[in-house]
Formats: sequence, structure tokens, C-alpha cells
Amino acid sequence: FGSSSPSSRARLTVPAEGVRQAMTDKENAAAAKAKGNAAFQAKNYEEAVKHFTEAIGFDATDHVFFSNRSACYASMEQYDLAEKDGQECVKLKPDWPKGYTRKGLAEFFLKKYDEAADTYKAGLKLAPEDATLKEGLQKAMDAKYELPGAGAGSGG
Repeated sequence: FGSSSPSSRARLTVPAEGVRQAMTDKENAAAAKAKGNAAFQAKNYEEAVKHFTEAIGFDATDHVFFSNRSACYASMEQYDLAEKDGQECVKLKPDWPKGYTRKGLAEFFLKKYDEAADTYKAGLKLAPEDATLKEGLQKAMDAKYELPGAGAGSGG
């Protein structure tokens, strides 16, 4: 009675492996995120991007991975990529204020001041006392009303 045919054993194993694989993806994503966080803390942003990208490969539904990668891109002054990840973060978790700080920061540095202000306002609806969102909105409004050409390196 101890042995079963290979075909029945295979049928029993497939669902278990599917569950095990799902857990492995979550675990792999968490491990990649931890490596990314460590690299970010060490200001090794390119390495951190690789790890967060790996985490996204394992679980593209986790808004934090996009938020963290957005922060890396912003730290490397790759604001177009930071904006895309900020947008994805907000799309995945629209009730999470930090996503709006990521997106708004990138929009600000891309000189999309109206969009940045709107993004910060949307975040402030969720977290009216958030200092980062308030400061971002103020900077976006100030920049919007600065005279053209007043900033260094501006040329339209």
C-alpha cells in the first residue's frame, strides 16, 4: 500500500508545487527588496535599481518595489524613470500617500510644476498633515510662479 503509481503522485504534486512556487516568488521578492534597501542605504543606487527590478520581476503587484526604485532613479537624477515608477506605485496603491511624494518629486524635477502640484494635492487629500507632501506642493507652486530664465540652466 506504500507505493502509488507515478501518474497519481504527479497529479498530487503539481498543486503543491504551484503553491510552493508562489511562496518562493514572494520570498525571492522580499530577499531582492532587502538587498535593494541595503544598496540604497549605501548610496549604491544602480545596484539597488537592479535588486528592486528583480523584486518587481517576482511580484509586479507590490507598490513598495516601484516606490523604492523610483527613489533610486530620483537619486540618480533619472527623473523620467522615477516618474514612471511613481505613477505605477500610485496606480497600484492609490490610497498610499508616499507614492504621491515619489511621483510629485519626479514631476517637479522634470519641470512639470502643474502636474507636480496636482500630484501633491492628491496625496494631501489622503494625508493632510504630511510634511513632505506640503513641502513638495509649496516648492511646485513657487517654481511655477518663478520668472522664466531666473533659474540656473533654464532655457525653455
